[in-house]
Amino acid sequence: MLTGLLLTIGSLFFAILLLIVYYSKHRFLSIRNKVYRYLLIVAIIHTLAEFVTVFCAYYFENLFINLIAFRIQWLSGIVWAALLYYYGITFMCDIKAKNLIDLFKYNKSTKLLTSLFVIFIFLYFFIPFTDMSLDKVSYVPGAAAYYVLFVFTITIFAILIFTIKYGKKATLRNKLSSIFMLVETIIIFILQMNFKYIGLYSIGMIFQDYFLYFVVENPDLKIIKELEELKDEIERSNKAKSEFLFNMSHEIRTPMNAIVGFSETLLNDPNYNEKRARTDIKHIASAGNNLLDIVNNILDISKIESGRDTIEEKEYSLGNIIMELSSIIDARIANKPVKLIMDVDPDIPSRLYGDSTKVFQILLNILTNSVKYTEVGKIKLTVTKNLTKTGYVDLHFKITDTGYGIKKEDYDKLFLKFSRLDTAKSNEIEGTGLGLVITKKYVELLGGTITFDSEYEVGTTFYVNLSQKIVNYSKLGNVTEPINTETHSEFEDYSNYKVLVVDDNKLNLKVATRILEKYGIKVDTLSSGKECVFKIKEGAKYDMIFLDHMMPEMDGIETLHILKKMDSYDIPPIIVLTANAITGMREMYLKEGFNEYLSKPININDLNKILVKYLKK
Repeated sequence: MLTGLLLTIGSLFFAILLLIVYYSKHRFLSIRNKVYRYLLIVAIIHTLAEFVTVFCAYYFENLFINLIAFRIQWLSGIVWAALLYYYGITFMCDIKAKNLIDLFKYNKSTKLLTSLFVIFIFLYFFIPFTDMSLDKVSYVPGAAAYYVLFVFTITIFAILIFTIKYGKKATLRNKLSSIFMLVETIIIFILQMNFKYIGLYSIGMIFQDYFLYFVVENPDLKIIKELEELKDEIERSNKAKSEFLFNMSHEIRTPMNAIVGFSETLLNDPNYNEKRARTDIKHIASAGNNLLDIVNNILDISKIESGRDTIEEKEYSLGNIIMELSSIIDARIANKPVKLIMDVDPDIPSRLYGDSTKVFQILLNILTNSVKYTEVGKIKLTVTKNLTKTGYVDLHFKITDTGYGIKKEDYDKLFLKFSRLDTAKSNEIEGTGLGLVITKKYVELLGGTITFDSEYEVGTTFYVNLSQKIVNYSKLGNVTEPINTETHSEFEDYSNYKVLVVDDNKLNLKVATRILEKYGIKVDTLSSGKECVFKIKEGAKYDMIFLDHMMPEMDGIETLHILKKMDSYDIPPIIVLTANAITGMREMYLKEGFNEYLSKPININDLNKILVKYLKK
């Protein structure tokens, strides 16, 4: 009697001590942590109930009171066994649930076990205690005790089966901890069966709680683990960024070398040759476009990750996208012995509604990637459709090439930012390694999917699936005529118009002047916002003003607001001309009051649209 009482008091002391330690530290609120908290509380209730039963049996010879005390004690044992099962499955599978109700409904196994535990608890009240003698109060043999033992056995087997079935992806540490947890419970059962008159269940429960705390639940361990993971993540990030900066240094300097090199040869060539000069200028323009692509990729990935990239839907024709892609990719293939094939289902609806810009960019990035990695053979874009729910069409894009292919060990790197494949490095293929990352982000933003198949030295196939709203069900027809993307013939005559360009950079003023003069436009230039305001107040008349944003003293937005307040003056359309091309800037400038937005470097097609909109009409 005294031995059992001392063991119970000792167990209760250590349980309360663990509870105080646990609640004195920062606690995490996952479902596993919550179940552990219940395990600890129920173990204390069980131990306290055991102490009460021993105390009552010793001082009060009342079988009715003893029976109630025993019922409470062993009922808490059944509840603890049930909680041990729930803890075991959350521990092995990292189940995401808000509360115990969600955990009970997790899958068929948890629903079945929950039902069984409810039945076990209900039946427990009808199981008799067959021996209530005072010298055996620490452990009461008989049907009730063996019934609880049976419930614990069911729990152990349930955890073991769940671990075998669902715990394959669990870490080795979790598996070993789970096995130790089961072994410890079995040992307690064996000891209890051999020492029937000493209560060992409460000792086993408290020991189990201590083990789980110091191996799994200790918040310090979690914090240390998170710090280690953060450290590893920072190291990986730093390594990736170092590689990225190394790649960027190479990728940026390559086109810059061409730009600077050809420019210097043109400047210092004493024997000017027009044909060679035009060729050199084409190389400069090509290098400049490559450099712009690099900068755009970096800006795109930045705005995507900042969450500022949004979907801008409008009506469009897939045929126009395909034809423009055909022209661009043909130009990028250039003299390579590579054939471009466009196979588009003619039954695709002619007018769709969606973010055509992102659809275009997705296909352009993949096709451009194919051009880089394909030296000979063919690149084929296949577009098919599948009409699903009313008003929508599922578009299936398949891009196949006969390029270098991708090694199996590189599969996981394909959509990782700042990483480049060994194939790209070994074949000295230019690129930032961001194109496919951006592509995947765009596909996910549009609610689509992207996958790929590849065989090294054979080729690669990308699959993109997107759902678009149908505006016009008439058939697209055959898409065969490519769009002419040449810009030299797009300069219409606007010689009757006069515009003002305001920029604090003299080279930018010269570039804008040269481009606008191609249209026959009379151009005035100023280098500050104050000069612009003064010029308008002076009575100067213009058909359009191109206004830079980032200028000293008075920036473009401040200048705009002042001009808008000058009611007695005839203020023409004001276009913001800026290098600030991050997503959301266009909307911000229009909200400030600008009529249109034009980014640097100036895109001739965008400039044409603005001139047509405000001058031609």
